[in-house]
Amino acid sequence: MKYLIIIAALCCFIGIVDLPIGYYTFLRIIVSFMSLIIIVNEFKTRRFWFITFVLVFILFNPIFQIYFYLKPYWIFIDCLVGLLLIYYFYSLIPKKTPKESETIDVEPQKKPRTRDRIIK
Repeated sequence: MKYLIIIAALCCFIGIVDLPIGYYTFLRIIVSFMSLIIIVNEFKTRRFWFITFVLVFILFNPIFQIYFYLKPYWIFIDCLVGLLLIYYFYSLIPKKTPKESETIDVEPQKKPRTRDRIIK
């Protein structure tokens, strides 16, 4: 699933270029599919991602399409959704925590001393 998020983000960035309408239909399908998967995963855990991707799903819905008719609006939306997808991808990667070095408490052993020492 993680790598499909990157593919959807790349498709959003490719959508900035003037392409045939078939590509934008494909873009709507793949972005709405990925946002639906994220909605299902984030339903009970993280409220921000859930609300954000519900809005993305409504905007990129391939069945009931929303038209803005001007390319600059879609360029901004494609960039924003692509950045959101990449940010969500990096939020899924667990952060590495540096391991604390283990300290071993060793008491120095005391050498048994005899009362009389012979010094040579």
